[in-house]
Amino acid sequence: MRRSETTSTGDRAGFLLVAIAGVYVAQSLVTGVAAQALPALLRSQGASLQQLGWLSLLMLPWALKFAWAPWIERWRLPAGSAARSRQMVLGGQLMLAALFALMAAGGGRQVGLVMVALSLAALLAASIDVACDGFAIEQSQPSLRGWVNVAQVGGSYAGLLLGGGLFLLVAQRWGMAQGCFLLASLIALLGLPWWFLRPGSVARSLTRRPASLSQAWRRPTVRRGLVLTILLAIGPRLVMGLTGAFLLDHGMPLEQLAWLQGAGGVLAGLTGALLGGLLVRRWQARVALVTALTLQALALLCLAGAVPLLMQAVAVWVFSMALSATFVANYTLLMRCADGPQPGVDFTLFQCADACMAVVLGIVGGWLAHRLGYSAVLGLAALALAMAGVAVYYRGTGPDLFSEKPSDADA
Repeated sequence: MRRSETTSTGDRAGFLLVAIAGVYVAQSLVTGVAAQALPALLRSQGASLQQLGWLSLLMLPWALKFAWAPWIERWRLPAGSAARSRQMVLGGQLMLAALFALMAAGGGRQVGLVMVALSLAALLAASIDVACDGFAIEQSQPSLRGWVNVAQVGGSYAGLLLGGGLFLLVAQRWGMAQGCFLLASLIALLGLPWWFLRPGSVARSLTRRPASLSQAWRRPTVRRGLVLTILLAIGPRLVMGLTGAFLLDHGMPLEQLAWLQGAGGVLAGLTGALLGGLLVRRWQARVALVTALTLQALALLCLAGAVPLLMQAVAVWVFSMALSATFVANYTLLMRCADGPQPGVDFTLFQCADACMAVVLGIVGGWLAHRLGYSAVLGLAALALAMAGVAVYYRGTGPDLFSEKPSDADA
């Protein structure tokens, strides 16, 4: 009987992870299209670098989602009624698929329709993220939280690469309408597990304490975590939206770029995540983070120099790999910063701060590249990464934040 109950619990946990991972993949598909595929497609059609920089505004919903998160939480968990998490996430997924189907029906040639639909998709995906995060925390036991985090990070990275690579490949070969139809089908398929998901009961006492941004701001570790987030975002966020256009302008065909950002990006992301995990396990998170930042800076310096196209492609791959390793090490530190009475609220602040930096620095990077050229922007980004590495290595952002404690292994 106990073995049957254990098997049933394990099956439910596995199905929960599949459902949660599908949501994060779908959300990041939108980000991949907006941040990688669409800039490359528009650049191939003659758009200027300054115009490409404005596409970073599509990241605004992820930067501002904290503003409407309390409203979503109240709607998801109404007082005296059953939770609406499943209906809210499933409905949101279907609406997200419908938006991409609308873009496909429009042929993908009307830029105005694509921008409006992508803006709505970004707003919807960011809202689904709030509901899914709360649901995942409620439904997962402490022993399952690590796997939930793997599903979130891995799913998000996979979606980003699929949206930036697979969509770009399909759109280049068969047209943007076919690419939008493919994404609509994928998003609907990824939301299918939520139709069969049967959430467990949750003690409503978990919802009686509303989220408090003021309480988060009063905690010194949260403020230090925000400083760390901003410091580490300056370098990569300045150039992330320019790497595709950079390679295109230096002679790489669009189809090869799609493979580099797609299959090559998946390999870089998985390799970097594994490398980051091994470094954090082998050394302190601070040393792992400094190592990853150093690799990023070296890759950007290689891009800024006069090197052949093949070396430029390798440098972009190494940059992507090092960026993935940076995420692993950085999240380890930020989880310690958010380890308090309201970790979900605290970690959301870090996410929103990073998204704000992505919007601002994406515009600044496009403007600087238009005015000063690629080499100047790449050099500035490498300098910012080097300064961040020095700051992290020689100065902690909080009491014992970079030290390895016994409790950190549990986190």
